[in-house]
Amino acid sequence: MRVVIGILLMAAFVMVSWAIIARFAGGWGVPYFSFQTDRGTTCENDLTGYTCHQMTLPDLEFYGEVDLPSSTRVVSSTYRATHDYQLEAQLLVPAAGQAAALKGLQESFGACQSGHLPPMNTRGLTAVCVMANDDAVTNDAQTSSRLYTVGTGLRKDGVRVVAMSVKSR
Repeated sequence: MRVVIGILLMAAFVMVSWAIIARFAGGWGVPYFSFQTDRGTTCENDLTGYTCHQMTLPDLEFYGEVDLPSSTRVVSSTYRATHDYQLEAQLLVPAAGQAAALKGLQESFGACQSGHLPPMNTRGLTAVCVMANDDAVTNDAQTSSRLYTVGTGLRKDGVRVVAMSVKSR
């Protein structure tokens, strides 16, 4: 009877220990365990960093260093962090907030540039605007810590379509 009780106690100890490790390992940075950011996005660790898919709007604003209307819908997004980072996102902003979205984008990424290729399909879009700093190395004495290409345009129904690509240097 003592042997059976001892085996059950050891099994219970192992199960409780595994439950604690499985619950907190992602936050500790253990590879292949997931964790949730303070802003609600679920990310997964790997050997060199972590990747977040389908980010929440607050996380996208945080990592992208941009302020967007709360009505903005994140269609798709990926944030990859290693020793540097890369953010790719597709957004839709309803007509009521589209002007505020353009203002927020321009405050973060600068004015629209003519002659720059947009990072998205612009068929059916009007007022296409591309903000980029990929030529900052040659044109500016003080270089930015990130490279970005952000494209936006309006659909016929007034919805603003946004495509973001932001990378660290």
